[in-house]
Amino acid sequence: MQKKYVLGVMTLSACIILTQVMPAFAGIIGHSSASYKAAQTESIAQTTDFTFLSTDMYTYQKMESDINLFKQKYEGVTSDSIGTTPDGRNIYRIVIGNKDASKKILVIGAIHAREYITASVVMRQVKEMLDKRAEGDKSLDAVCIQYVPMLNPDGVAISQSGMAGLNKEESKKKLQEIIDNWSEWGLKENQDKYNWFLNKWKNNLNGVDINHNFPTQGWNQRADSRKKPSNEYYKGASAGSESETQDLIKLVNNENFSAVLNYHTQGQIIYWSNQHASAEVLVMDKAMADIVAAHTGYRLVAPEADGSKFGTGFKDWLDWEKGIPSVTVEVGIGTSPVPEAQIDTIWQQNAGVLPDIVKYIIGK
Repeated sequence: MQKKYVLGVMTLSACIILTQVMPAFAGIIGHSSASYKAAQTESIAQTTDFTFLSTDMYTYQKMESDINLFKQKYEGVTSDSIGTTPDGRNIYRIVIGNKDASKKILVIGAIHAREYITASVVMRQVKEMLDKRAEGDKSLDAVCIQYVPMLNPDGVAISQSGMAGLNKEESKKKLQEIIDNWSEWGLKENQDKYNWFLNKWKNNLNGVDINHNFPTQGWNQRADSRKKPSNEYYKGASAGSESETQDLIKLVNNENFSAVLNYHTQGQIIYWSNQHASAEVLVMDKAMADIVAAHTGYRLVAPEADGSKFGTGFKDWLDWEKGIPSVTVEVGIGTSPVPEAQIDTIWQQNAGVLPDIVKYIIGK
């Protein structure tokens, strides 16, 4: 049975098309914040295997537990935080391989909150590379792979468990202000619209789409359909305004990444091109996209449809401003949040992608 967010003091007009709240949504909404987190902590503490291997909803707390388990089960795994979110969460980075290698690869998940299933994909890729090393594969001797499975954990918490997912009272007030500012959409009067607004949360706690917030030369021309903090699309008050954007920019600027693999949902498509990228970058973009397509069967988006003219996404910034080859892979079908029941199929498609990209980057 679907449980609901507790309707607060708020008010999507009748013209909004409502979508069904995803199954993952049930079983969380309706719990108090304290009781939910206590039960979750107890459950995680008792696990002896990785929770990302299940078909349960993958939360920030489960990711923390799995990161610790990686370090217990495998040698040479380190982790740290590239920054702290406004609601007090770490943006975790996992590092494996040869930290002195000249070749470095970055893998990113959950830039968009409601696309949190991608965090499970990225965590499975960590395990895949470590298992291959245990089986005798030497690729990690020649490359350093850095993973940021969940760049937007505050937004993920909102999409998964609404107001109760936030830690700080000031964070809850900020979220309430955003809800109130869209009261003309009928959020006060209609519980389903309220549930929809939070379950479909794509942005960060500030109501900014991180993947529209990168400081490219096209930022000023980038259209903004929301124009104020919202659950999706709003590009922010200025380019690079958000702490998550700044943290990722700092990471890239501090590291000499040879390539970036960026996971989103949904549609089973691959964004590879950028009309502002150099010929050298485009050659590598296409080669990596072909590797992804060979494993997954996903379709490559045509260059004329890649949206890069005034692009302000992470890939746009990498290709256009930094000259770093990258591909964006959209996993899953339907609408986001993609149901957890799809994770095993998504993994069957994407298993082998990263090992082959590694081989391409190191020239094997």
